[in-house]
Amino acid sequence: MTDPTAPAAAESHTASPVSSPARRSVISVLLVAVLAFLALLGWAFASPVGASPDDNFHLTSIWCAQGERAGFCETGASSDQRAVPAEVAWSSACYATKPDHSGRCDLPLTGMVNTGHGNFEGLYPPVYYATMSVFVSSDVQTSVLLMRVFNALLAVSLITAVYLLVDHRLRRPLLWGLLLTSIPTGIFLISSVNPSGWAIVSATTLWVSLVGFFRAPTLARRIGLGGLALTSAMMGAGSRGDSAVFVAFGAVLAAVIAFERSRRYLLLLILPLATVVIGAAFYLGSNQVGSALDGEMAGQRPTNVHFVADMLRTLLNIPKLWVGNFGTQALGWGDVALPAVVWFITLALYAGVAFWGLSRTHKLNISIATLLAGIALVMVPSLIIVQNGVEVGVLVQPRYILPLQILFLAMILLDNSHAPLALTGLQRGVIIVGLSAANGIALYKTFRRFLTGTGYPGIDLDQNVQWWWRGLAISPDVFWIAGTLAFAALLFFASRGLARHSAPDALPH
Repeated sequence: MTDPTAPAAAESHTASPVSSPARRSVISVLLVAVLAFLALLGWAFASPVGASPDDNFHLTSIWCAQGERAGFCETGASSDQRAVPAEVAWSSACYATKPDHSGRCDLPLTGMVNTGHGNFEGLYPPVYYATMSVFVSSDVQTSVLLMRVFNALLAVSLITAVYLLVDHRLRRPLLWGLLLTSIPTGIFLISSVNPSGWAIVSATTLWVSLVGFFRAPTLARRIGLGGLALTSAMMGAGSRGDSAVFVAFGAVLAAVIAFERSRRYLLLLILPLATVVIGAAFYLGSNQVGSALDGEMAGQRPTNVHFVADMLRTLLNIPKLWVGNFGTQALGWGDVALPAVVWFITLALYAGVAFWGLSRTHKLNISIATLLAGIALVMVPSLIIVQNGVEVGVLVQPRYILPLQILFLAMILLDNSHAPLALTGLQRGVIIVGLSAANGIALYKTFRRFLTGTGYPGIDLDQNVQWWWRGLAISPDVFWIAGTLAFAALLFFASRGLARHSAPDALPH
C-alpha cells in the first residue's frame, strides 16, 4: 500500500489506457498487500486453537451460528446450553492463563460436551459468527486455521481496495493510523478468530471510504467506495456491540471531515446516515453494550457508585488502557507477556508521530474531528468503567478501545491540503527498524510461549517443541522468519510514501 513516487500522468478528457506510472503504483500496492498477508499469516500460525481472549465463547458461538447441527451444535442439557465438540469448548482450558504450559492439550478432547458459554442469548451481533461458521467442519484445527487465514485475507483485501480508490491525502492516515497502532495487539487479533479483529479493520477503513465517497472525482469511484463503506460498516457493526457504536461514530467523523455548504453534500450525506442506521440497528439488536451501559458487566449493578470521585479516579488511570494495546497488556488470555522493549518502541513511535502531527496546520473541520476522536478515546471507556463500578483494565480491556486509538491517530495525520506528509530518511528508518523489531520480538515471544511454555531457555523455535499444528511439515522458525521479514519489507515499501519528495497520486481519476 505504498504511495506512488512517480509523477502523476496528465489527465485527459478522453479515455486512455492506464499510464505506466499508475501501473507501477498499483503493482507496488499489490506487492505490499502480499507482504501484509504473509505478515498476518505468521501470527495466524503462532498460537493454537483457542488462544485469543474468550475463544471458548467465540468458537462455541461460531459452531452454533447456523443453529443445531449434528456433530457440530446439538441440544444442550437446558435451554441456555448447547452441546459442541470438546475441542471447541475446552481447547483453551488446556493452557489458558498457564504461561509455563505449552499449547499442547493433555485433556481427552473427544465427543460432545455441554456448555452455556456461547452467543445463545444475542449478546453479540450474529454476522461475524455466521460468516465464520462457513468454515466449520469436523476437523476443528483446520477449521480454525481457515478462519484465521480468511480474516487475514479479508483485512488485507478491504484495506487495499480502499487504499487504491482514495487519493493520497487519505492514504497516509489510513495506512499509518493502523500500522502505528497495530503492534502487537491489533495484528494478533486481526489474525485470530476473535471478532475484535473485524472491529479494528472496520475502524480503519470505514471513515476513509466515506470521506473518499464524498471526494470521489468519478461516479465509478464513488460507487466503489460506497460499496466498500457498507462492507466495512457491516463488518464492524456485525462483530461486536461496541463496534456498532464505533461504526456510527466513524460515519459522524467522515461527515464532519467532508462538510461543505452545498446541496451535493446533503445528497451524499445519505450514505453516512445509512451507516449510522446500520450501527444503531446492530447495537439495539445485541445485549453486549446494553449490559455495560446498565452497569451489569460484572453480572449485577454496583451498589456504591460515587460518580464524581469514581470518574476522577478513572480519568487518572485511563491511560492504562491506551498503553495496554502497545504491549503492556499480555496477549491471548493474558498469558503471553512481552518484554518492555516492545511497548517502549511502539508507544514511543505512536506518541512521536501523533505529537508531530499536531504541529501541522489543520482546517477547522479536521480539528473538530480530531477533538471528537480524542474526547471519545477518553470518555467512552471512562463512562462505562464508572457505570459498572470496576477498576480500569478489569472488565473493560485495552483491546475494546483499540478502534478509537486508530481513529484518533488517523484524524491527527489527516490533512485537507495537498502538502505531503513528509518525514526525513532518518525518521523513516527509525519507524521501519523500530516497528519491525517490535513485531519480530512480539511474534517470537508468542511462538515461544505456545511451542514450549515460557520456562524453556532455548532460542531456536524448532527445538524442544511440545505443541505444533498436526500434520504441518513447515517448522515454526520458517513462519516466524517469514512473518518478521514480510512485515519489515511492508514497512520499507509503505514508508516511501512518507518521504519528503514523494509525489502525490499517480492513479488515474
